[in-house]
Amino acid sequence: MEASGADKGFFQKPPVLNNQFYDDVAFQRCFKLFLPKDIIRQVEAEVATLGDDVLSDEVFSWITDAERNKPYLKGSGRDVFGQWKGDLVTGEGWRGLQNFGLSRGFVAAGYDTKYGPFARAYQFLRIQLWTPSCANVGCPSAMQDGAARLLQTHLMSPELSKCLTDTQRRVFENAFQHLISRDASYAWTSGQWMTERTGGSDVSLTETTAIHQPISDLGLASKIEDIPLGPWSISGFKWFSSATDSRVTVLLARTSKGGLSTFIAPMYKHDPHALTATGQSKENGEKLNGVRIQRLKNKSGTQSLPTAELVLEDMRAWLVGQEGRGIQEIANVLTLTRVHSSVSAVGYLGRGLAIARAYARVREVGAGRGTRMKLTESSLHMRTLSKISCEYRGLMLLSMFTSYVLGVSEHGVSSTSSLSPALETLTPSKQHAVPLVRVVTQLTKAYVCKASVQLLFSCMESLGGVGYLANEEQEYLNIARLHRDCAVLPIWEGTTDVLSTDFLRALKHPKGGREALDALEDFVRRGIASQGKIPQPQGWDPLEAWKELRQRIESESLTDLMGDAREVLWGVADVLVSILLFIDAGSDGDQVSSDIFLRFLETKNVVTKREKVSAKEQLMRDIGVVYGSTASDMSPKL
Repeated sequence: MEASGADKGFFQKPPVLNNQFYDDVAFQRCFKLFLPKDIIRQVEAEVATLGDDVLSDEVFSWITDAERNKPYLKGSGRDVFGQWKGDLVTGEGWRGLQNFGLSRGFVAAGYDTKYGPFARAYQFLRIQLWTPSCANVGCPSAMQDGAARLLQTHLMSPELSKCLTDTQRRVFENAFQHLISRDASYAWTSGQWMTERTGGSDVSLTETTAIHQPISDLGLASKIEDIPLGPWSISGFKWFSSATDSRVTVLLARTSKGGLSTFIAPMYKHDPHALTATGQSKENGEKLNGVRIQRLKNKSGTQSLPTAELVLEDMRAWLVGQEGRGIQEIANVLTLTRVHSSVSAVGYLGRGLAIARAYARVREVGAGRGTRMKLTESSLHMRTLSKISCEYRGLMLLSMFTSYVLGVSEHGVSSTSSLSPALETLTPSKQHAVPLVRVVTQLTKAYVCKASVQLLFSCMESLGGVGYLANEEQEYLNIARLHRDCAVLPIWEGTTDVLSTDFLRALKHPKGGREALDALEDFVRRGIASQGKIPQPQGWDPLEAWKELRQRIESESLTDLMGDAREVLWGVADVLVSILLFIDAGSDGDQVSSDIFLRFLETKNVVTKREKVSAKEQLMRDIGVVYGSTASDMSPKL
C-alpha cells in the first residue's frame, strides 16, 4: 500500500445536505398537519424555495463571517479624544443575515398574511427552517415579534386603545409598522430588557426606575417621521440585554408607585448637533437615547449576537398599559419569545439530524472480516439515529402545536368544517385557546429546549471527531456551532426550573388555574376521541394519566408540589406528546408514524414492548424512522 500524505490517500466524500422541506419527514408531516389544504396550496412552493435559500452558499458565507467577525465597541466605546460614543460594530455577515431575515418576513408573516389562526403555524414552520442558518439573528427577531404583539394588543383592543392619547397612539402605530415591515431598510428589531444584577428571571428586585417628566422641548426620536420622545425618564442598569443593535426596546422599570411597569423606548434619538466622521454637520443625525453600553458579554455560544450590560441615564420612554402592571404587560412578549425558543430548539435539532442522516449515507466503517459497510447498514448506528428521530418527532409536534394554539388564541377559528379531521381535533375552542396557550408555552419551552440540547449533542457525536470540529471551512456541517448556540435555549426566557415553577403557579392560580386545567383536559379528551386511521393501543390511557396529574395538582399545596415541579411538567408534557403522536399517525395511518407513536409509549413504559423481530426487519424499521420514504434507497447487507 502506498503511504498516504497531505494530498493523497483516502479522502471522505462530503455528505450532501438536502432541502429539509423535503428531506425532513417530521417537518413535512407538521406542515400538512397544522395547515389547511387551501393554505398549503398557496404557500408550499414558497416554503420549499425557502428551504433551498437557507442552505445557499451566500447564507453560509454570512454565517462564517458573523462567527469570525464578532460584534465590538469601536475604540472601546470612545473616540480618539476620549469622549464617549458607544458605536457598536457588527460584521457584514451579521448584517446580511439580519437583512435576509427581515426581508423574508419571518416576523411579518405572523401579522401581514391573510391566514388568520393559521398564520402562526405558517410563520413558525418557516422559522424552523431558518433558525440553524441564521447565526442568532433570530434572537432579535423573537423580541421584535413580542414587541409587535404587545403594541398590536394595545392598538387593536377597543378597551386598551381608548386609554391611549393621540400622540401615544401615533408613536405606537409607527413603531408597530417598523416592527412588522419586510423592508430591511425600514424594519426594526427589538430588545427586551428585564435582567438585572439582582436576579435573572426574578424581576421583583428591579433597581431601574422611571420618573414621569414631560418636557415641552424634549426633542424627537425621529425628525424624519416627526416622532416625539416619551414623557418618562428611565435610569438604571440592565445586566444582560441581547439584541443590543436593535432600534427599539421593551423594558421594565419601577415607578414612584412602587410597582413594575412596562415601557417602550427607541434606542436612538435625533441629534441636531450630529457630525459626520470628518466633523461636518450631519442632517438627521442621531445618538443613543440615554443608553451607554458598559461592555459586551463573552458567552459560551451565540457569539455573533451582541449582548451587553447597559447603563441607562434619562432614557426617554413611553408607558405601555397601566402603571404597576408591568409583569402582566411583558408577559405578552415572553409568550412570543418562549415559542420562538421552542421552535429554534427543534430547528437546531432538525438540522443536526439532517447532517447526521447525510453523513450516514456516505460514511463507511469496518464490518468485520475485511468488509466495509455504510453507516446506514449499521444496525447500531441506525438504532441510535432512530431514537433521536423518534424524540424529535414528538418535540416538533409539541412545538408546532403550541404555535398553532397561539394563532388560534389571537384570531379564533370561525368554522372547522373545512379542516381535516386531525386539524379539527387539534383546534381548541375559543373558550379554551387563551388559557391553553398561557400554560402550554411554558411547558413546551421547558420540555423541548431541555431535550433538544442533549439530542443535538448525540447528532454531533454520530459524526465522530468531525462532528466536534468547528467546521467553518464547510459551514453546513458545523453541528458544533449549532450545539453551542442551542445550549442557551433552556436558559434564557426562563430556565427549566423557572418555567416549571411558572407552570405550577399558573395551574394553581385561583381563577386562571381552573381554566387552564379545563383547557388541557379538553384537549386530552378530544385527542383520544379522534377517529383516526390507527387503533388505540392496549394499555394506553392518557385520560387516566391526566386525571391522576390533575388530582395531584389540585389537591396538593403549591409548597408541597414545588420540589416536584419538573416531574409534574414532564408528566403533563408526556401525555400531550403521546396524543399528538397518536393524532399524527392517525391522520393517514402512516406505518412509520404509527411505529414512532408506539416506540414513544414503550420508552415511557406505558405499554408492553412488542416482540422482537429479526435483525434485518428491525434495521429496516429503524431506517424507515430515520429516512422516512427514502428508506427504499437502503439495502442492508444482512
